[in-house]
Amino acid sequence: RSRRRFLRSGLAVAAAGVAGCSSLGPVGGGTATIQGTSVSGSSLVVDLTEDHEVTKLNLIGPSGSLFRSTSVATGTTAAEIALFDYSRGWHYSPGEHSLVALSEGEEVVSKTVQLEPELEITEVEPYEDGRPTPSNRANLLVTVENTGTGPTWIFNIGYQNAPHEPANNVRTNDYTRTNPGLNLQKPKTETEAVISPGESTTALGTRSPFLLSEGDHCDSMTVDLTVIVYSGISDDQRERLQATLNGELIEANFRGTCSDIQVQLRQGGGSNE
Repeated sequence: RSRRRFLRSGLAVAAAGVAGCSSLGPVGGGTATIQGTSVSGSSLVVDLTEDHEVTKLNLIGPSGSLFRSTSVATGTTAAEIALFDYSRGWHYSPGEHSLVALSEGEEVVSKTVQLEPELEITEVEPYEDGRPTPSNRANLLVTVENTGTGPTWIFNIGYQNAPHEPANNVRTNDYTRTNPGLNLQKPKTETEAVISPGESTTALGTRSPFLLSEGDHCDSMTVDLTVIVYSGISDDQRERLQATLNGELIEANFRGTCSDIQVQLRQGGGSNE
């Protein structure tokens, strides 16, 4: 098991008036027209004062060019700007953005918004649910947390130096990136693959790392390997693991694994690539 435990209750931050949002807090100077911003799912939520005259919001990307804009209806005090649509292959660029409020084409105020996801693997443990098949017992649950300021999504779980060679060669092309449900048994829905700032998800890949190859055994066999969480926007997150395989041999359908698999994070922690 991981040496670090994710404390769910301490990291959830709610934006005022927007349930399920993670607050980005104060985002700059200017007037009080923009009360604050938060992230909800794959969108930036902008809270406005009740007496505002804003008719449009523009989000300028780190390059200085317009990324997205949205109209604001009269009387609306919360507006959303989509930050990505992974199924269509577009997303924001991580970094410093400028949020510009307009009234009939004239700028009212602009604020700086930092949008940069940062993933951290907080726990890795053997998968113990489902049918007791070799593939299930040879797989790992990986909990990943977004400690950054922007949302992202995960689309695959892979490994380096796993006993089961196919687990070391997972697909990471554009088609896989835009269809996270293809290579993840968990989360169950593609919406749950989106991780907002301050939130976490537990993932289960489709390729089990501890299916045994020729010469492997269940007599205190030690494996040093790396788990990789593939992210749609931020850098992929890697953690070095050490596993010890013991117990009885479980076999079915020409596949085998061990009944007792212990996994822990190795000293040195993880890295981004």
